Amino acid sequence: MNEQEIQNLLGSQIWWLGGLALLFLIRRLIESAIEGLMIFIGNDYNNDDTVWIDGRPGRIIRVGLYKTVFFIYELKTDPFTGKAEVSGGNKLVIQNSALKELRIEKPLANIDISRYDKTMNDPSCRRNGIDNGDDS
Repeated sequence: MNEQEIQNLLGSQIWWLGGLALLFLIRRLIESAIEGLMIFIGNDYNNDDTVWIDGRPGRIIRVGLYKTVFFIYELKTDPFTGKAEVSGGNKLVIQNSALKELRIEKPLANIDISRYDKTMNDPSCRRNGIDNGDDS
C-alpha cells in the first residue's frame, strides 16, 4: 500500500469513528426523545389532567417531547369551615426521563360503591354488634 491509500483508508475510518463518538454524545438526547414519544403514544398523561405528585395535588399543563409542565397547588384549610382551598401554587417542569422517579397518581372518576355498603339488616356487619371474626 502506498501512502495515499493509507490516508484514504484512515480518513474514512476516522469519519466513521467520529460519527460513532457523536452518536454516543447525543445518546441522552435520543433517549429523552424516545421517552417523550412514549408518553405521547401511551396516552397515560394528557394536558389538563388532575394528578397527585408525591402526595401533592397538581395539574398537567403541557406534555412535551422532552419535558412535562405541572402546576402544583398549595392548599390551606379554612379555620372556620374546615374546607381545603387552593391558596397558590408552583410551576414544576420535569424532564420526561425523570418522570419514572416520581410517584404520580391519576385519580379515577368517582364510582358508585354503595352496593358494597353493608346494610343494617346484614348480620355480618360489625356495626350491628355482631363480630364473626371474618375481616372480609
